[in-house]
Amino acid sequence: MKSSKAKQARIAAIGTGAAALVAVPAIALGVSGSGHSSTAGQVAAHGKVVRAASPHCDPGWSVKVQRKVNYRKSTGERDKLINKSKRSVKRTYTLTKQASTKWNVSVEASASFKAWIFAEVNVKVGGGLEKSESITTTQSDETTVPPKTTLVVTRGFEMRKIYGNSYYTWSNCKTGKYKSFVLTAPHGRYTSFK
Repeated sequence: MKSSKAKQARIAAIGTGAAALVAVPAIALGVSGSGHSSTAGQVAAHGKVVRAASPHCDPGWSVKVQRKVNYRKSTGERDKLINKSKRSVKRTYTLTKQASTKWNVSVEASASFKAWIFAEVNVKVGGGLEKSESITTTQSDETTVPPKTTLVVTRGFEMRKIYGNSYYTWSNCKTGKYKSFVLTAPHGRYTSFK
């Protein structure tokens, strides 16, 4: 009698746990003498073995960023504004040098990789990786120079250097390192007063 109650308690506990995963009759859970057996990772249901589903991923390439560095790349031009008086004055500066900078990436770029690059540097472009950012027109404007101060005006490109790796993911969700890359790209321009 004691053995029968213990067996029923075991069956109830197994049945409760299994019901959370699949709807399986208690009789199919490996009760002694039922002709079915239960092993780890599988449950007998209606005479068929149901195995736990293995993980599945959509295969393809992906990119993982390791580090980003922002910096400025000057055009090399400068204009000096001098105020020797005891009050603030307005001065006009003029910068005329033409300059350009290009995208530069150290791995062969697929279409999807290019799309990631353009999203990463927050620049919308219509061409490929050889798209350049240019300064082609004269910039002339007025600024305030504090008393007893000399301001040096420069301009150039806001740059971003990104270090990372590209990975391939297989259908079983395992990944393998493909190769590292370094991306250098412009994402804006600046005018500096120092």
